[in-house]
Amino acid sequence: MKLIAFSSLFALLLINSVSAQQADPALMIHEQFAKIDTNSDGEISQEEFLNYKMEETKKVTAKVFEKLDTDKNGAISEEEYSQIVTNIMNQLKKISENLKQD
Repeated sequence: MKLIAFSSLFALLLINSVSAQQADPALMIHEQFAKIDTNSDGEISQEEFLNYKMEETKKVTAKVFEKLDTDKNGAISEEEYSQIVTNIMNQLKKISENLKQD
């Protein structure tokens, strides 16, 4: 179960990082730091970092939920969940097989 959740989150993060690579890395780092440093003291405290990561996790989790809710009724049925998990497992299996061939 953890592998499935991790795989879903990893896929979404990968998509976001590919988009982010098109921007200036130094500017991106500065903007992200400023976003995390909510009191603008030039340092990121543990509390600021945890708050930022929790908000980011909520956003990613909401995106994963949207993908799992294929009929867009605001709930995930066992059938929807099963279909998505099966697709993810099949994709991971293909990736694993391709890596073994290399």
